[in-house]
Amino acid sequence: MECVLDEELLANIKCSDQEDGDEEDEKMQLEEQVPPPESVDQDASFNGEDSDPLQETAAPCNFCWVFEDSDVLITEDQLADMVLKKEDSFRPAAPKRGRGRPASIPGNYISSRGQVWSVTKDAQVFGEDLPLLGQQASGKGPARTVSNAVEAWMLLFDDDMLRSLLRHANEQIRKRRTPTSVHRPLDVVELRAFLGLSYLCGVFRNARYSGPLEELWTMELGNAIFRASMTLTRFETISQCLAGNCGWAEGQKLWQRLLINCRSYYGCSSWLAVEETSCSVAKSRMTLCCDARTLFMANAVVSRSQRCPEKDVEQLICDFKTTGRNVTLGARYLNLTQSEKLRQRQISSLGLLDSTSPDWPRQWPSDSTLYSGASKIVPYDGEAIFCCGLSSQVDVLQAFQQTSNACQQFHELSQRFSTAHATPASLREQANPFLELLHFILNAAAVNAWILFQLSSKGDPEMEQRDFQRQLGLFLTQQRLQRQLQRKSTSTSLVMRLQICEILGQSSQRLLSEATGEAQLNHSVGVLTPDKMSLPVGVNLASRYGEKHRRCKPCTRNKRGTKSRTRCQQCLQHRCGNHLISRCYECVGILPGQLPEGNMRDEDGS
Repeated sequence: MECVLDEELLANIKCSDQEDGDEEDEKMQLEEQVPPPESVDQDASFNGEDSDPLQETAAPCNFCWVFEDSDVLITEDQLADMVLKKEDSFRPAAPKRGRGRPASIPGNYISSRGQVWSVTKDAQVFGEDLPLLGQQASGKGPARTVSNAVEAWMLLFDDDMLRSLLRHANEQIRKRRTPTSVHRPLDVVELRAFLGLSYLCGVFRNARYSGPLEELWTMELGNAIFRASMTLTRFETISQCLAGNCGWAEGQKLWQRLLINCRSYYGCSSWLAVEETSCSVAKSRMTLCCDARTLFMANAVVSRSQRCPEKDVEQLICDFKTTGRNVTLGARYLNLTQSEKLRQRQISSLGLLDSTSPDWPRQWPSDSTLYSGASKIVPYDGEAIFCCGLSSQVDVLQAFQQTSNACQQFHELSQRFSTAHATPASLREQANPFLELLHFILNAAAVNAWILFQLSSKGDPEMEQRDFQRQLGLFLTQQRLQRQLQRKSTSTSLVMRLQICEILGQSSQRLLSEATGEAQLNHSVGVLTPDKMSLPVGVNLASRYGEKHRRCKPCTRNKRGTKSRTRCQQCLQHRCGNHLISRCYECVGILPGQLPEGNMRDEDGS
């Protein structure tokens, strides 16, 4: 009920004029926290129209954020102390006496790159800090109203990606075709079922000591959904076909399509993180750009060659220029020049500065904060936290602690229930770049879809990742299970159909009624009209079995010496079982009184 009210309130806000909307936003911000005067005065070079055009006002959500904005802001008491320190630092220094060049300026430190750091901040650069805008993470467009797991997942892993994967899998199936073995081509329904079972393998096989993949198809230790969806042989065949497609370029097309969808259906918060993480794909480097408040992967770069760090950062933050956000950079991407370029584009930066960095001030005792223009470094456990353009309202240490591990946390989430557990044993010892990249794409799509579902107004913000991925796997196999349920072939037994009904949550009463009717029909006696019950004139039936075994006449034509005692009851020619059509008396329509002596049924009915 609350979600409905919130959406109506949001619609009213959008329909009202701009002034009413601004007043409402100001009231909401004042209720959360009264901002210091510095947060009201925005930088003159910042243009509000340059913000993300798809970023929408986020409706109230019960999403469990990694941290709240208030966790990284400075309290009023701390802000008052900082103001006093600034006033003391602006007092004019005592005039120097004496002649000659001074040996050094007290409180100044120079890095190996020639950068000058000072314990006092120049008053002229106090207004160069970027304003704290406070963007809230939310879905975009249809992602704002997704109501189930597969709906959120299909926004990210769309139909174009499915068709591309299907096309390449069928190409490998055709290449594997031999005169003795012909593999049936895939369709979209079966491919979705394969992906759904891969997600379920990640749920059931993520333990440290888990059994082999084959156990999931067994009656004793497995699950009925695996046996009902497809056979283990078919599952392994599809995996081998995907592993056979080793084209890195084809895998990159799927990867780039996923990134486009992630950027299109999600609006990031104010806090981003860029860091290089361990990559499961052979001989490649991966750099992620994640939302630090939700751990959503907003952008990424996967490359098999060494790339310039500056180019990676430019590519990853291309959607956030002039939006006033902050990005926490990893050690490989943090430097003073890079941070200054980001500040000119209205993006503040943050990161851990190592003592071996060329920007590290020499002979610095690491006991006080140093400033250099709009940048500053704060001592932190023998190292230093570097920030550039960050608002003075933000506690630098708290902001770094809350945002620095976002990319690593996303990577851990993507590997927690990894679809790589679905790899058959025959493929685990081989290098399969395409299959490995496909598994990472599936893992990233599942985690991002889970976050979108939690942020949705129709979603469940308290749903666990395991439950989401299990629900996703069940949804993706539903269409395949429905096909198996409706198939009238003997390959799908009644027991399996009953299990499919249980999996799909459908009533099995109709299935049992149909099975009962078929059983009664199979055991029923044929009924003929009275005019067809009598034998034709001149037809007399003899015993079905003759006194001796004689050769089957059709078999003698083919030079076969088959002997049989059975014979035709009318022409009395001997026939073997291959050339004799047997029908019971009830089906033929013969009454017991019409049978000659010796052909009556026994009392036991045989």
